[in-house]
Amino acid sequence: MDRKRVLRSVITLGLLAALAAVIIFSQQHDPGNPHSSIPREEWLTGSNGHGFAVKNNQQPAKQCYPCHEKQGLGGASYCTDCHTKSGLRIELPNA
Repeated sequence: MDRKRVLRSVITLGLLAALAAVIIFSQQHDPGNPHSSIPREEWLTGSNGHGFAVKNNQQPAKQCYPCHEKQGLGGASYCTDCHTKSGLRIELPNA
């Protein structure tokens, strides 16, 4: 009987530690930003950053652009300026 009690105590402590870890790590995540798990500099210039997401996203102009514009991260002029410098031609959706 004593062995079962110790086992239950260990399981309970493990679950409480896991809950505490989830709560602590979730405080560092911004639910409004799907890119918050990636450092800003890596997102802007890294190999798995903006360019990677655009190339692997089926419709970035429809999925990313409206959210970026709503959050004030740059509108059409901001996007087209960089794309024009890169020699890319894009069509952004009408907001």
